[in-house]
Amino acid sequence: MKTDMEADNNRRSSTVSTDAAPFKKLWLFAGAVTTASIVIIFISYYLLLKNHKTGDMDYSSYKYHIAIISDETDTSFWRDVYSGAVEAGAGYGAYVEQIGDNLADRFSMEDAINIAIYEHVDGILLRPAGNEETQKLIDKACSHGIPVITMQKDVPGSKRQGFVGINDYFLGQEYGKRMLRMADNEIRLVTVLFPGAGFNETSRKWFRLGLSNTVQQYPIRFDFRTIQDDRGLNNAEDVIQDMAEGNTEQPDVIICLDEVLTQSAYQLIRDRGLSDRIQVIGSYISDEILEGIEQGYLDSTITVDPKAMGRLSVEALMTYKKYHMVSYYTEVGVMLVDQSWAAQYRGEDGDGEEHHMEK
Repeated sequence: MKTDMEADNNRRSSTVSTDAAPFKKLWLFAGAVTTASIVIIFISYYLLLKNHKTGDMDYSSYKYHIAIISDETDTSFWRDVYSGAVEAGAGYGAYVEQIGDNLADRFSMEDAINIAIYEHVDGILLRPAGNEETQKLIDKACSHGIPVITMQKDVPGSKRQGFVGINDYFLGQEYGKRMLRMADNEIRLVTVLFPGAGFNETSRKWFRLGLSNTVQQYPIRFDFRTIQDDRGLNNAEDVIQDMAEGNTEQPDVIICLDEVLTQSAYQLIRDRGLSDRIQVIGSYISDEILEGIEQGYLDSTITVDPKAMGRLSVEALMTYKKYHMVSYYTEVGVMLVDQSWAAQYRGEDGDGEEHHMEK
């Protein structure tokens, strides 16, 4: 009987081992695949960095190497910022590199900053994204001895050396001043569209305060909306279309605070034939926005001078490199382009002339 029991136990053990074998092999296979994937990712990332660094550009002909980083490199506004930085850099013997330029896949901000650190650049000019991770990335660069100048949007809680742009409170004031100058005195409702990626909660707060304080003597109501961007897709068109079709209360004025929102708004207003009922104050400068102003579909656009911002950012960085200190805040002049200025802007912008808003 004992022999029979031992035989039975042996059969059970054999069955369990046989059943467990496929699962064991599966786990081993999964582990091997995971390990291989990690190795491939690291090798690919290393090669990407190496190829990026050892491209056709001969950095040895320059005294300084500056990285300029933004998540909005495709806009005409940013191209002007970059142009201004390149021109200013030339005067200091500095090569200004737009990280990831001319590559099919655009780098994330984290990857771009890591590449700048890997390249041991002499400084970073950064148009920061509106999230908490950006502060950590700035602090990481600074911990490697690389000074950082933020542009257009600030990250005051970070270790960055300086900020070049316009205070959000002052920007709100400028939009308020424009509203007060508009010919139509029957403005009762104004909708403000914030780009979620460009205006964090603090920025929106200060902009609202500057805007409302400027027009507080008038009975104007404000409808503030934040347009969230999901990898290039947003609900801006739906929001604007609801206003145009009267699904929500139709505003007298729409304020759009980036280039994409401005173009979306004016195109819908134009297509719906509502330019006589809804006025649009935009932001930034592009050929399409200028065309909208000239044709009367946009009242005006308000923006910081992009080339001046690029130039002043380089100057702030080089000041820090020389003296190890720089102004906490460098203000960039604000430009207003309305119908009377649009044609002149087209003709003179190429000559580098700056048009500043009347104070």
